[in-house]
Amino acid sequence: MQMKARSASQIDLASLRGTEKTIIFVGHARLPQSLAPRDSSSVVSVEVETDMASGTILGTSVKGALPLGARLLEEVLAGRNIKDGPQDAVDEVRRRYVCPSHKALCTAVANAYEAYNRYQQQGLSFP
Repeated sequence: MQMKARSASQIDLASLRGTEKTIIFVGHARLPQSLAPRDSSSVVSVEVETDMASGTILGTSVKGALPLGARLLEEVLAGRNIKDGPQDAVDEVRRRYVCPSHKALCTAVANAYEAYNRYQQQGLSFP
């Protein structure tokens, strides 16, 4: 199996991840009742780790979505600037992820961006 070489931007993102210069913003959305699994949560959660100096999304974690959908969302969000808003990312997910639960996934993304906006509006000081 051949491994992909990491691009310079991926290396730069990885070096910032998990430092004191990042904050994780979380968004949730409820899955349609007909799609919610009986034995687990009926909520989709999206976490975005953001470098606060630049606004760059460094990493994404998704719970409650199918594995390929979660991977797609990670690819779509990585390297985007959270300051630009969710619309382009949400549009790309809608175009590339054809699934009955994509609306919940897109809502969770928008809610994570909204968490960032609330943080900024409250004027919370960043360490």
